[in-house]
Order: sequence, then C-alpha cells, then structure tokens
Amino acid sequence: MGKTHIADHETLERVAIALESMGASTVPIFNEETGRYTNASIAAWLAKMRDGKNYGVSVPKGSATACTKTGANAGIANPKPGIIGRAAIDPYVNHGAFTFFEVNGGVDADGTPYVTAIDGDGRFSRTDDTWIMTPVLYTLETETNDAVNITVSDTRQPGMKRQPAALLPNGAQRPYMLYAKYALSVDAEGKPRSVSGAAVKTRSVSHDGGIGLMKTASTGDSLKVAADDWYVKAMFLLKYATKNSQSVFAGCTGYDITAAPTRAESNTTRVVIAKDKADQILIGSAMMFGTHTGTNTDRGNSYNCDIFDGARVTKKVAVDASNVAVYFDVAKPFSTATTYQLSTAPWNTGSCDMVEGDGSPTSCTDGKQPFVVQGIELGLGMYEVLGNVLIQYTGTGAVVYVNPDTKNEKAGSSPDSALSAGAFPGQAAEGWNYALYCKTVNGLMIQQGTGASTSVGICDGNYKVADTTVGWREWLSLGSLGVGGVAGLWCVDGSAGSGVAWWGFGSRRSANGRSRGEAA
Repeated sequence: MGKTHIADHETLERVAIALESMGASTVPIFNEETGRYTNASIAAWLAKMRDGKNYGVSVPKGSATACTKTGANAGIANPKPGIIGRAAIDPYVNHGAFTFFEVNGGVDADGTPYVTAIDGDGRFSRTDDTWIMTPVLYTLETETNDAVNITVSDTRQPGMKRQPAALLPNGAQRPYMLYAKYALSVDAEGKPRSVSGAAVKTRSVSHDGGIGLMKTASTGDSLKVAADDWYVKAMFLLKYATKNSQSVFAGCTGYDITAAPTRAESNTTRVVIAKDKADQILIGSAMMFGTHTGTNTDRGNSYNCDIFDGARVTKKVAVDASNVAVYFDVAKPFSTATTYQLSTAPWNTGSCDMVEGDGSPTSCTDGKQPFVVQGIELGLGMYEVLGNVLIQYTGTGAVVYVNPDTKNEKAGSSPDSALSAGAFPGQAAEGWNYALYCKTVNGLMIQQGTGASTSVGICDGNYKVADTTVGWREWLSLGSLGVGGVAGLWCVDGSAGSGVAWWGFGSRRSANGRSRGEAA
C-alpha cells in the first residue's frame, strides 16, 4: 500500500465528524479480498453527509466580474485562501455539496471508479494514485438576458440534472466522483500516475498522444476530460463568486526565468548564478538545466534540459555578494559551465501538500506558484490538455466538440459520438480573445461572447487561429508559466494541432472519461 500518510488535522476532524454523525453501521466497508472499499458502502456513507441544500451563483453576462451567491449559498462568506503555516478559512467545509476526501484508487475498464484507501484510515498514501472523492452532484443551469444561473446540490431537486459524467456508459449512476488530485506524471515503466512528489510529464503529451499513453481504448483511464474541468470551475464560482479566477489564484503564470551559471563546477548538485536571478527563484519550485550546445534558448530544445528536467529547488546559499548557489534534488551529481542554461520549469506535483485548504505555498497571487482548490492541485506552470475535447476549424469558424465516452476517442478528429458545445468564441482573425461569461454545454463549461479583457468579463484569454483555417486543434487549458494575465481557469489555447506536444503541455489522469453523456 506504500507509506502511510498522516492526515492533516482538518481532514481527520472532517472524517471524525462524519463518522460520529452516522454511526458505525454506515462506515465504508473494506473488502480484504479485493483490496477495495465496496462502492455501495462508500455511496451510503456519502449519502449520510448530504445536507440537501441548493447552492447557487448568478454569473452576469456583461463585463462585471463579480457574481452573486444565491439560494443556500447567499450569505456564505468567500473563503480566505491559505498558505503554508496559515490555514485557509473556508466556511464551505462540511457543507454537503462541497464535501470531498482524499483517497487512493482508480477506475476499471468499464468506467466504474474504485477506492483502496481513504485519508486517515492507515492505508492511505500520496505516493499511491491519489484522487479527490466527492458525492455525485446535481445541477440546474438557467439563463436570462442578463445572467447564467448555476445551482448545485448533493440531493436531486425538481428540474435538476446529474452533473457531467455522472452516468456510466451502461446508464448506471456512478457511486461517487473521482478527480485526479495531481497533474500527470509517469513511473519508471512509463505508467501514468496521480502522485505527490513527481516531476510532471510534459514534452510528449498531446490529445492524440494521450490516447495511447492512457490506453484509453481498453481501460477506463484517459487524459483530463471536460467533467474534471467543470467541477473545479463550478466549485470556484460558487465559493469565490467572481469570473476573474486569477484575482484569487494567479497560478504559475509569471515565472519565466533563465540564467547562465556564473562559475563552472564539477560533481555538484548546485548551480551558481547571479544574485539578482537567484532572488527571483522560489525554494520548492522546479527547474531544468542543459548544456545549451545550440543557440536557441527555448525550453523545448533537448540541449536546454539534458542535465535535468523538473528538479526541485531545495535551498539557496549565498556564495558572495554577487552570486548565489541554487541547490537541487537530483539523483546524481552533474557538472556546470558558464555556457549552460538554467530555466524555470513546471512545479513538481505535491507542491501544495502542506497547504491546509484552498491556497498556494507562500502567495496565491504572485504569479509564481501553483494553487489548490477543493483538494485539487492546479496551475503548475503548464497547459493541461483535455482528452475528450477538440476544436474543429471549418474554414468559416470554429466549433468545439466533446466526446462523452473516451473509449471511442481517436487521433486527428472527434468521433461521430462527439457532441457540439457550440462555437469557439472569438474574432475572425487569429489572436487572443476574451469572453464575457460562461455556461455549460454538453458537459463543458465554455466561454461565451467577446469584447472583454484581462480585467473585465471572464478575464482569461482564449486563443483562436483565423476562421479561414481548416483542421482540428486540441483544447489547452489553464496556461503556462510565462503567459501572464491571459491564463486562468477559463484560459484556452486553441492553436495547437491535436497531436502537438511541447515542454509546456501536460495533463492529468481522469476517472471520468467513460460516460453516457450529459446526464438527465
């Protein structure tokens, strides 16, 4: 089972409250023969935590960024995100629709999730595949001339639908939802993981490449899907009531630093650089280092990461008044030369593990750090590819397609089973566009309208190639470490072909790729 993870105080308290309120007869049942908790017992356990309340948020269609909390959500204060050593203040803890637990587990080939450990049970480890487990939610989304009104509950109310991906391909409802806590990494054998303390997998991740990497056609695994994206966006809107996600969590979007060593060393685990450069580098972040035998400084070139890629900064030590040694967690020593190149890289997974509640390691808004929302770690400094969403440029515009069942996903285009989510918004010419609001279409929460900016409307950019383009493009979400204000929860770069990979493209595992489609 791996090393036992000691749960933080908040998690233990939530588990204790849940167990105390429901009695021993409703605790999850662990089957020693299968090594799993029974899904029926977990579903019953989560059902006992329901509060049956309708939490709503009204998202204005105009340029205003502030949203209005409605229903049971009205009057609940926005959380105050935390940093390491200062826990978040989150009034949504223990509210039914916002309930979540960290678990180990996975997904079977038919799409059914399973749980092998729950944080606090003595079996749990963040070095095993780690997920955020939530109850299946029910939603009602209505639209007026002025706003999109979103309501979420843990109990089905009249008019409500199940959340995206709640139904398995056979029509049965999932017993619960699983969302990958961590960005995609791979083990020594190349197996996709969702674990703490790993360098993220980039450089070879694309929509098309993810199909083979995840063995999507024969397993329940896929790259991140629209349903995973929807959960984070819905929770953010309900909790923080703003369309401007970067005003709360900037993510690692302004951390584009390169430096040359100021001295040559051998058999070392450090790189000595100028103090002004070192002052910009955060302990705990990750960097890449290469011999820089070519002339191009782009991180995509192998010679700019051939010594290490994604090594964590462990400390900084002054060498003299002008130079600082930056130390790295690496498997073996290396040599340096003044012609080499050191560059920032996407953060390692688990960088927010010490943050209690929503928040970032030391600052949520400095543009250098990842963040966590509802237990899910995001914004590590690379785009996250969606595995079941593609944009088709038709020569006269662009249409977004969502494929409910990733078993049918194919390279180069969407399958016939894919559903239209409508037009990809933006002007006819190529460039960044800014939508005014968002709504959910066939399971994808997508931008709507045009004419906003980084400070009004949705505030996050969506990049569109010219309407005259013909072909398929992948859906790149969130933003990378140097894109700045265009990034955020609603950011999409729609310029890269479906098979394009880059050092700044990653993703995460999904347990929700196999679905019947938008649930009734």
